[in-house]
Amino acid sequence: MAIIGIDLGTTNSLATVFREGKPEIVSNALGNILTPSVAGLDDEGNVIVGESAKERLITHPDLTVAEFKRTMGTDKGYYLGQQLFTSQQLSSIVLKKIKNDAEKYLGEKVEEAVISVPAYFDDRMRSATKQAAELAGIKCERLVNEPSAAALAYLYDHGWKDGTYMVVDFGGGTLDVSIVDSFDQVMEIIAVAGDNQLGGKDFNDAIFNYFCAANGLLEGDLTAEHRAAVYRMAELTKIALSTNPFAVMSVIIDDKEYSVTLDNNMLIKIAHNVFERVHDPIRRVLKDSRMSIDELEDIILVGGSCRMPTIAAFIAKVTGKTPCTDIDPDTAIAIGAGVFAGIKSRNENFKDIVMTDICPFSLGVSILDNYTKDEIMSFIIQRNSMLPTSKVQSYCAVNNNQSQSRFDIFQGESIYPKNNIKLGTLVINYDPVNAGEHTADVRLTYDINGMLMVDVTSKDGVTESKILMGSSRLSQKEMEATKERLEKIKFADSENEEDKLLIARCERIIEETYSFERDVLIDRLMWFKAVVDRGNTVEKRKVRAQFKEFLDGIS
Repeated sequence: MAIIGIDLGTTNSLATVFREGKPEIVSNALGNILTPSVAGLDDEGNVIVGESAKERLITHPDLTVAEFKRTMGTDKGYYLGQQLFTSQQLSSIVLKKIKNDAEKYLGEKVEEAVISVPAYFDDRMRSATKQAAELAGIKCERLVNEPSAAALAYLYDHGWKDGTYMVVDFGGGTLDVSIVDSFDQVMEIIAVAGDNQLGGKDFNDAIFNYFCAANGLLEGDLTAEHRAAVYRMAELTKIALSTNPFAVMSVIIDDKEYSVTLDNNMLIKIAHNVFERVHDPIRRVLKDSRMSIDELEDIILVGGSCRMPTIAAFIAKVTGKTPCTDIDPDTAIAIGAGVFAGIKSRNENFKDIVMTDICPFSLGVSILDNYTKDEIMSFIIQRNSMLPTSKVQSYCAVNNNQSQSRFDIFQGESIYPKNNIKLGTLVINYDPVNAGEHTADVRLTYDINGMLMVDVTSKDGVTESKILMGSSRLSQKEMEATKERLEKIKFADSENEEDKLLIARCERIIEETYSFERDVLIDRLMWFKAVVDRGNTVEKRKVRAQFKEFLDGIS
């Protein structure tokens, strides 16, 4: 049974396996290494994931959904037709696709995976990720922070040399900035900062808004199909600016062509607020780590958004240090997750390597302030504390003749509990005491697997305990019901995946063109569909190649 590493990304996902002494990227059913994190339904109501689903974002926006990782751990729902899904359910569909493709590639069963998550993911998001894996039939004991995975990939590629590094992980939907130290084959995260709602999507949004404003278009007046078409071209324009000095963005809406020309200088101007938000975590992580740029061995850039030359230039400008760009930003985290899978399976290559982790958010309880009587936080475990860790704090009564204390446990940095995430509550009883007298000790124990144990011991020596983090947010009954529902969902046949992709791709191109070109495309599409439905294996293979060549020539 294989254990794989999975980079479950906002935009794309991929898997790796450690075998024959090295991490190996797993190809999907189409022979590609990246699987778009997009899920949808085809015309028969079967679930499709990846390229073919992404192509249908424009033509079938009501049957397709993307970027759901941004709401992982929340109650936000997404409709695929009439069916409602949560982020973790959609993520489980992507993970199941990754698992199935990996099993086909490896020729053996995959039962366990190490899955990467942004370092700044809170407990709800981490629990939802583990839950998604369970729903997909994957055992996931360990999540690996994406910057840790990136540092592993860097050190594997550059040799296990001692040094302290800043890792900037800028993906499609999240930004993590971490300080990672490597010494004597022990890798330790010193500090993390980030933004769970910042990524390449925000540049797409900026280009989208600029295009609409420049052409006098109101987003509210656009149909869902037209919005999807403009948004897709905004993304392609951003990608084009990664390798070209300028790009022309052109979209046809109701047989009228709208266009705008962009260069990187203009991109910096229209997305200046995005760049400022990139700078904030860099400042914060340096402050938390008490380090200066001069003490860093290197700055490592990973994540698809780091392909943008403006990102590397901006980071060089604000740090005064040219970042490293010689590892593939799209695959670095997956490779690191694969290396971590090798470490977890006690591979001989990594028997002496030790990885530590930290608590990305502070943990504590709410108390009443002595002066204002307002509820404020009493922090017990500070953010960036090394794991595992266990801290205890003593508390006193606030009223005379008090015989019970209620401890609400929160995660976050605000002094006001209402602005943080409530994880749970413990109540303990004891013999009556007066105000100011000791009532109980609260111990928080946070382990390497992200499990938080709360022990409250009264002055009488009675202890109440509860696990508040690291366990599923759904009850076992709810999990079983969700599994049963997802198991009834039929996945589209992977044998026909390339045909479905070509059909979806042609339908998308038809939406974006008009006049004579559209008629030609429709004619070729119908011809291809007819051969797929009735042709033999040889005919299908020949026509598939011809149709792909035809589409490559026009898009």
